[in-house]
Amino acid sequence: MSGTNCDDDEMPPCPGIDKVMEKQEEGVIKKSSPSASVGSEQDSASWEQVHIQERSYKDPLRELHPSTAVIYAGYHSNLSEQAIKPPIFKSSTFVFSSAEEGELFFKRAYGLEGNDGKAPGLVYSRLNNPNTEILEDKMVSLEQGSKYCNAFPSGMSAISTTIMALVPTNGHILYTNPVYGGTYFFLKDMCPERLGVTSEGIDTSNPEKLRTAIQQVHSLDVLYIESPANPTLSITDIALATSLAKAKNPNCLVMVDNTFMGPVFQSPFLFGVDVVLYSATKFIGGHSDLIAGLVLTKEKDLMAKINAYRTILGPVISPDTAWMLTRSVETVWLRMERQAQKAQKVASDLAAHPRVTKLLFPGSYVGESSNTARAIKTELWQRQCTGTGSMIAIVVRPNTRKAAFTVLNAMKIAHLAVSLGSTETLVEHPRSMTHSDMTVEDLDACGIQEGMLRISIGLESSKDISKDLLGALDMIQDDED
Repeated sequence: MSGTNCDDDEMPPCPGIDKVMEKQEEGVIKKSSPSASVGSEQDSASWEQVHIQERSYKDPLRELHPSTAVIYAGYHSNLSEQAIKPPIFKSSTFVFSSAEEGELFFKRAYGLEGNDGKAPGLVYSRLNNPNTEILEDKMVSLEQGSKYCNAFPSGMSAISTTIMALVPTNGHILYTNPVYGGTYFFLKDMCPERLGVTSEGIDTSNPEKLRTAIQQVHSLDVLYIESPANPTLSITDIALATSLAKAKNPNCLVMVDNTFMGPVFQSPFLFGVDVVLYSATKFIGGHSDLIAGLVLTKEKDLMAKINAYRTILGPVISPDTAWMLTRSVETVWLRMERQAQKAQKVASDLAAHPRVTKLLFPGSYVGESSNTARAIKTELWQRQCTGTGSMIAIVVRPNTRKAAFTVLNAMKIAHLAVSLGSTETLVEHPRSMTHSDMTVEDLDACGIQEGMLRISIGLESSKDISKDLLGALDMIQDDED
């Protein structure tokens, strides 16, 4: 885990942190596709000749760093009275210029005979809306390797609609265990009962267990990965997992819930996956003031299937929420980097407290049982991620619910609340809250213990948050069994 000795409370990031950030930015560009390389003669020529406002607003601006591209992609001021930010389009329906245009737009929207394969144009806000499209285009510019995006009114609607659209009846899904509680319930209970789709949870962060599970299944239609996993923060080797799944079935779809790390610290498409999903409520929204989800693909036909289900089932994001996300997504890079910097300091402080028996934090593996295990996990994190993120999990001593609740009830600054990725620090008890719908057997198998707390570090002073959490840990008594 990389730390810093400079004070992060009042001052901007110190020069040492700036250098780390520069390396991360360079790494993202280097990992992107050849067409996105910076510095070629062709790129230099296009840079000199074409002003950003003269290029299509649909252009993801791949030659720019994602933190720049997301600000300029998706919208031009000349589309709306030179307003530098888009208005909110609170309209349910849109006027066609002619009857023939209306006919063509519906052929495109529903894939009917005579469809020319182009985007349908504005028809009706259950199908599309300017605010939704602006957000989706900005997300494509931000998520390396993506080409298409659909926005949804929640992360679970994005996940469930995608599964229904892409997994055949009698299909089989292997999924990361642990996974977010809502995803767990949908995959474990609802898919078999309502969709005729079987599923099995496995520890995808363990290469041998993953390899064995894939070899033993009769068929594999989807490998669903959450990395880092919620709430244990275990990291799955996405490239290896994708390779194993595709070897089993070349048509197997690999999906990654990238909510904890992405789009700043992890780019799953660069490791060969087919679908990336987000609860945009979390870091992308970043302010605990909206609910939304996102699905991204690199293949047009996959998104066409997802979009068809969204159109008919109706899980569409409101123009207001899309507009708020358009605001938030432009600062996500800055926020996530700053939160990660603060989380490194808080994690170091927590690790030194005698009431913390286990610290789970990407990039920090000092608690591993052997040097070999530590080296393997560190190498994977360095290869796959460009930062730590700002999620921390701890197990308190004694490892009991009562001790964990004592900490939660003693906090003075951090909020006792679920969700994550916001400006304020949020702390919760996974076993009784976000993951309470899991069976006791699965909770135990996944390592979601009675004394575990999940912490999402916000943008407050790291000194204040450390003082608050350490003080709350001090309140634990030895007899709290």
